[in-house]
Amino acid sequence: MLMLPRIAFVVLLVLVTTMLIASHGMLPNPVATHFGTGGFANGGMSRDGYILFMLAFAVPLPLLVVTVLGALPAIAHSPRNIPNHAYWFAPERRDASAARLLSYACVAGCIMVGFFAGMHWLLMAANADRPPRLNEPAFFALLVAFLICLAIWIVVMRRMFARPG
Repeated sequence: MLMLPRIAFVVLLVLVTTMLIASHGMLPNPVATHFGTGGFANGGMSRDGYILFMLAFAVPLPLLVVTVLGALPAIAHSPRNIPNHAYWFAPERRDASAARLLSYACVAGCIMVGFFAGMHWLLMAANADRPPRLNEPAFFALLVAFLICLAIWIVVMRRMFARPG
């Protein structure tokens, strides 16, 4: 079960990278990337710049989060941000706890990649309209879903590292 989040994270990274590169030709030049009141575009960037920008955030940022969270046990003998760290990172539980933490980090990475993929999809749809217009309800729904997923992730992680008994 601990491998599933790791596999999902790698697959999502490949998919979002493929989606961004494959959609290059479907975007106008320039791409509307900033939207004001009513969802109407009021700023943008070149198509190449947009794709590079999204690739720079959708791939390295989740990778950084997963790497830092996953490397926490190696960096800190007993990671202080983990609830009950002294118990979970005692020598007899250290390896299993580190593997569990890496899996939870991959779930956080999946949430981030999903958010970036959703943003790209919304921007593609906005740029298909003339004039470009962002679907504000869909944007806010994506943002709320992202925040709810992060909140659930925090609660589940805190519960999984709660002291047994």
